Amino acid sequence: MDALQTGKVQRLDVLVLGGGPAGTSAGIALLKRRDVDVMLIERSDYSEHKYGESLSSGVRSTLEYLDVWETFSQIQNLTPYYSQVAWGNEVQRQLGYMFTPHGTGWNLDRLAFEQMLANAFVKQGGKLVSDTQVITCNRQEEGGWRVEVKSKDQQMQTIFCKYIIDATGRRGVMRTNLNLALTVHDRLIGIACVADVPATRREKIVSQVEACEYGWWHISPMSDGRVSVMLMTDPDIAHKMQICNSEIWQSLLSELPIMGEQAKFLLFQDNPRSFPCFSSYLKQAGGQDWVAVGDAVASYDPISSSGIPRALASGIHGAFIAVDRLFSRGELLGAYAQAIEQDFRQYLQTQWQYYQRESRWPNAIFWARRRAVIAISKESKIKATHYFEQKLARSPVHLKANELQDLWLLCELGKPVKLVIEQFQEKHLPIPEQKCLLGLQELIETGFLELACEDEEDKVFFNTERLYFD
Repeated sequence: MDALQTGKVQRLDVLVLGGGPAGTSAGIALLKRRDVDVMLIERSDYSEHKYGESLSSGVRSTLEYLDVWETFSQIQNLTPYYSQVAWGNEVQRQLGYMFTPHGTGWNLDRLAFEQMLANAFVKQGGKLVSDTQVITCNRQEEGGWRVEVKSKDQQMQTIFCKYIIDATGRRGVMRTNLNLALTVHDRLIGIACVADVPATRREKIVSQVEACEYGWWHISPMSDGRVSVMLMTDPDIAHKMQICNSEIWQSLLSELPIMGEQAKFLLFQDNPRSFPCFSSYLKQAGGQDWVAVGDAVASYDPISSSGIPRALASGIHGAFIAVDRLFSRGELLGAYAQAIEQDFRQYLQTQWQYYQRESRWPNAIFWARRRAVIAISKESKIKATHYFEQKLARSPVHLKANELQDLWLLCELGKPVKLVIEQFQEKHLPIPEQKCLLGLQELIETGFLELACEDEEDKVFFNTERLYFD
């Protein structure tokens, strides 16, 4: 891995920001051409252990394309992966791969996997600069970018490049740099901790998923004999219940009907850490001289178990787009953006179906947010509004209290719902249409709003084709 060369200006064709699966797959794919100079900037040093993950066996063809399958099969335990799932009731079911009854996966050593990809990138001739973060990205008048980066020891370097591939995950360096709106569909977070397992109990620890009133838990064995334990919930729920407190987190785990038995033997050494797991979509997937890949363009709920395969695939597509821009007409970006949109639309439908399977806590806010059905039409008009109490009897489910009030203020007599949503989204860019409609439904349910439908057929139930991407 290259060290940062203080004071030296670097000039190259493509700069990849982010060295996770999306970034390294983009870099490896680019280096299949011998006429492209590629550098990858990664802010970590590939030494920090990641929480336990799994990988679908369907990813093999992608790894073969990247010429890393042989290495992967040597370092990875390819024993079929199974999950014990308690979802919908307290009876566990063994599934081949998370929620899929068919096919298998592998229990992934995520750190070794990322190290393998990074090494493959370097072996192919790529320049990898780790322990370094991007400070600024400025577009040049003559084309391309001037990028300032800073190393862990505070050394600065300037890089000039013709094209940028943004693989910086949910933080989205290019999105932030260009002030683009990210549409966020939920606020899911993970709160996780790694535990040691006594040697006599290790063979009895298996991957498990268990739903609860405030979210869902996942136990996953790690390659070093430890396990990662994660709770998926929403930040406001976590704050209210003080779940990030180590004692409370462990107490909630011990109270689970099924996982609580396994938790008795786990030895936690650190405090739980939280991290974002929200679903999001960047409509502007790229521009004339940049493209976003991986979680930087679309991120997914871990329940889908599809993050890494999607990251690898989008990284490869990002490489194709960069080459198309550098050496051809640059026409692939539009098709890529459309494919990302279609894939995310399908994901939202699948995610909703997964959460529909759990109905034990119909009034719990976590599940209400994910199981709600759209029952009003955008073609409806405002029939009447009633005084809006700033202090609601209960917290809003789908919008924040101030957002719900802003939505109510736009509801003028006779105004079409479609126009209300358009005006609301101008002020609240990251909020998708689905949540606006659910917010309006909540205003109706609490008596602050009435709608008039010209035709009963105007009513619309959950339909991703219409609700998310009109």
